[in-house]
Amino acid sequence: MKRFFAIGFMMVLFSLSLHAAESSLKATLTAPTRVGNTTIPAGEFKITWVVNGTEAQLTFHCSDKKPITVPAQVVEEKSDTHGVQIDTVKGVQVLESVVLLDKKFVLHPSEGTGN
Repeated sequence: MKRFFAIGFMMVLFSLSLHAAESSLKATLTAPTRVGNTTIPAGEFKITWVVNGTEAQLTFHCSDKKPITVPAQVVEEKSDTHGVQIDTVKGVQVLESVVLLDKKFVLHPSEGTGN
């Protein structure tokens, strides 16, 4: 129950909008969040992705840091809205997945490259 509350709470805190291209998403992160093995600070960022079958590479572009790239599994899944799923692990917010209208990118925990 705690996890679902955290997910719902963070979805309210995120402001997501589609970017002009179908393979990108702009979002505002209101609190520092762990993505792979890197923490993204609060602020605006852009997510881009490249899909290869059931695997994808998500890249998080923050304004003042070098891009962070993480692997993800592609799950074909319908959704009414865009959003993210975040869990709190040992007091740290961790991004678990990025949800789009027709698919979901499930991040592989503690994997990725970046700063």
